[in-house]
Amino acid sequence: MGARPMRSLPNRSPRATPAWEGPCRAQRHRDYYFDDGNIVIRVQDTLYKLHRSLLERHSPVFRELFTVPQPEGSTEGLAEDNPIILSGIEAIDFTRLLWLLYPPVLATCPITTVDEWMSIFEQADRWQVDYLREFALARLRSSYIPPIRKILFWTRYNLPPNELIPTYMEIISRKQPLTLQEAEEAGLPMFVKIGQARELVHEEGACQFCKGGFSVKGDKALGAIVQRVFGLPLPDPSTPA
Repeated sequence: MGARPMRSLPNRSPRATPAWEGPCRAQRHRDYYFDDGNIVIRVQDTLYKLHRSLLERHSPVFRELFTVPQPEGSTEGLAEDNPIILSGIEAIDFTRLLWLLYPPVLATCPITTVDEWMSIFEQADRWQVDYLREFALARLRSSYIPPIRKILFWTRYNLPPNELIPTYMEIISRKQPLTLQEAEEAGLPMFVKIGQARELVHEEGACQFCKGGFSVKGDKALGAIVQRVFGLPLPDPSTPA
């Protein structure tokens, strides 16, 4: 995958920008408020005192953030009563990123669940920590993710659409229709397309191939429907995986 273009630094937007909110009433994080830290960050009601050099080393977004000119005499980020405030994110997600930037035990990974890996991916993408983004993506690719959730996640982050073909094949060929929760998560346009694809599966007899699991014949029939309804490019069979 090619390098992603550098995003421009938000201008006091709700995504990730410092701001002054008056006296700090947040609580210090028990693990990530270091006595020798030199940059104070607040996320929601949690204070972190971290090492600026570490954040700059791993994240070009932080590197640019810390070089934004400050008024003469500004103490932003240097004290608890004037932290850099990161808005638009949750403390638990930022903490999960720190789990990997500050591993409690070297060469260990405390992340185990799909929710946690999605959280790590989102934070790594936000701060452009590319190696963590790819690491988290590899874990997500090897994990089972409920179909609608995976489709929404892959679409949101512009991940390779052909990787969703098996996911679409699963959801249009399964016996059970979408649940109410799945329909709400999918939204009307996707719900309509899934319904259309499921109708085609039955009309064209493709469901007969699903009874005993996927087969070459079944994959071809279902894949053709996925391509037609969702517009996903099917992989070239002559191209090595």
